[in-house]
Amino acid sequence: MKRSGILLLLSILLSSAALLSFSGCKKTQPPPPARGAEPIRLNAAADIENYKEILRRDPNNLQALIGIGNLYFDTNRDLLAIENYRKALALDPVNSNVRTDMAICYRRSGNPGQAVEELKKAISTNPRHAQSRRNLGIILIHDMNDIEGGIRAWEALLENIPDYPDRENLKAEIARMRSARESNKPVFK
Repeated sequence: MKRSGILLLLSILLSSAALLSFSGCKKTQPPPPARGAEPIRLNAAADIENYKEILRRDPNNLQALIGIGNLYFDTNRDLLAIENYRKALALDPVNSNVRTDMAICYRRSGNPGQAVEELKKAISTNPRHAQSRRNLGIILIHDMNDIEGGIRAWEALLENIPDYPDRENLKAEIARMRSARESNKPVFK
């Protein structure tokens, strides 16, 4: 009786230890995304290799160029993202989403002037592309110190996209910035 009790207790302890050792494993799911952001893919390296293989067979595969560019974007490998986005834009020059993502890569790699040029191209081909207009204002204000130009970019966003979901917040930010400029207060929060 004692022996079977010890075996039962030992069995329970071993089972508990096994459960505890698995509770410390890495998560298999990515953390929830930030507001409006996509989750970072845990298998980005494998996905990049898959896209490279597709591009070895078909260097002009537009979806693969965009896909690998997006993975490089998500993993902050901006120069590689730009390289693939340029190739994609050679095949599809009016793709405002790709051009906007490439602009963000230019900004992050220290070239806000080129970012502005790319955003202007995106807007010229798609005047209702909200993200291009929003990012143009941000870069003009924060990177180029062109507050008036940034405000004009945001006002053009509101004019061209009347159903813009963040409309009221953007209007309030424009009003705050104009008020700060008129009173000679610092514009940035």
